[in-house]
Amino acid sequence: MSLARRDLMAAAAAGTLASAMPMPAMANPRELRVGVQTHTRTLDFQAETGNNTAQFLDCLCDTLVEIDTRSPTPRYLPGLATEWRSISPTVTEFRLREGVRMHDGTLMDADDVVFSLQRVFTPTDARYRGNHGRYFSNFARVEKQDAMTVRIVTHRPDPLVEALLSCRNAGIASKEQADAIGLDRAAQSPAGSGPYRVGSFRPNADLTVERFADHWGPAAPLDRVRFTRVSEMAPRVTALLNGDVDFIVSIPPDQQAPIRARRGLRLVETTWPMFFLYVLNMNRPEIADPRIRRAMNLAIDRNALTAALWGGKAHAPRGHYFRGFADHDFLNDLNLLPYDPAEARRLMRAAGYNGAEIVLSFQSAYYTYGDQGAQAVLDMWKDVGFRARLQVIEGFGQDSSQFFTRDWSNPLYYPDMLGAFDTHWAQASWVTRDKWFAPEKFPVYQPLYDAVRFGTDPQARRDAYRRLVILTETEMVPWVLLYQPAEAYAMRANIAWEIPHNVRPYQLPFRAGQVNVN
Repeated sequence: MSLARRDLMAAAAAGTLASAMPMPAMANPRELRVGVQTHTRTLDFQAETGNNTAQFLDCLCDTLVEIDTRSPTPRYLPGLATEWRSISPTVTEFRLREGVRMHDGTLMDADDVVFSLQRVFTPTDARYRGNHGRYFSNFARVEKQDAMTVRIVTHRPDPLVEALLSCRNAGIASKEQADAIGLDRAAQSPAGSGPYRVGSFRPNADLTVERFADHWGPAAPLDRVRFTRVSEMAPRVTALLNGDVDFIVSIPPDQQAPIRARRGLRLVETTWPMFFLYVLNMNRPEIADPRIRRAMNLAIDRNALTAALWGGKAHAPRGHYFRGFADHDFLNDLNLLPYDPAEARRLMRAAGYNGAEIVLSFQSAYYTYGDQGAQAVLDMWKDVGFRARLQVIEGFGQDSSQFFTRDWSNPLYYPDMLGAFDTHWAQASWVTRDKWFAPEKFPVYQPLYDAVRFGTDPQARRDAYRRLVILTETEMVPWVLLYQPAEAYAMRANIAWEIPHNVRPYQLPFRAGQVNVN
């Protein structure tokens, strides 16, 4: 066993002692105080793409198409649109719900839908380019037919229209508010139509949402929800134990002991359909040869990583697919990411690796156990002969071309086989735009991608995605997949809440039927 893996196993054995004292009573059973790991600088539905903002948007906005978060399989429901129909292969018509009151008191109509979606379908403002690349690059325009009818036009026939429009980044906001106070001010307190409205907001620190009495659907079950940033794990756990908050997020396995030992608390656990990973800059000359990048992958003992950092509850990936996710079951026989240091060394020799230094750049405390994981990966690379070092940075900025690696996550944003792949590796994504990902060097890539993204025959899509996964892992190698993290939510035992289905990880739904305080 290498030194890196011995250190990991020793770290996994360390635990935290807990108190068995009962919990103090909730300050207000109609108010939920939530301690979150990360926060956000803006609440603009279409501007923010990260997991940090995703926590809050479900409370604030509605979408044309809603998805059933309790159904084990995807089921799309009327939302701000009561019905929709296909006009042509590239045009879908939506009839809007009458009488929907926005948080600024105005009534929703087609102008609000055009304002909200067109700015991300064809972004002229840089703040909307991220979500355009993630979800909406195939969407051409929104056309107002009358006050309560719109048509959405795509560039190509799109089998994922419902899935994409059900994502919270397609939330509808008030055009009247933005016209009156400007986009910047509206982004701090957006007028959506969700069951809660913004009460107060301090960027990157604290958000309080309050029940919106005029919500068109079932009333919010809580008077207010307060989301407070407690970025470090230990203080977040302590805040729950001391009764300062009622609900906390992102508790990894080795921090759960004091919660399990305390009467009056409960844990809800999951292994996310999401990869923590490093993007590899395919255009850096030191790692431009795909055999070098493949060796970087084969050098990593992912089982040791998941055992040490996540108590064995995380999943070691075998390729860019999720075992246990229905749309990926046909890939379960693949294992494209074995731990094979001998093969890694052979590939390094074949590629003529000459000892060039490789820098593993990452953001400290950006992801749970990101620092420890980076150190372990560095040691494993060194074990096979790479000359490598760590570089901790605060952010990658606009020009990231000088870096070798970037830490990132690939969550499953919507329930489809492409729900994690397309949202991160499409042509309009930052990895392609900033020339980290270079699919043009592999002529077979684009036809395979198109067959999955725009195909309508389920078996043909599965066949193409299988070939796409094999191609990216073994020949293109644009990433180092690390693991699917295992985390838990902890809360008072009288709070009935479960992790939702069919939505992106870290979304926090507190709507009617999704949370109850006894």
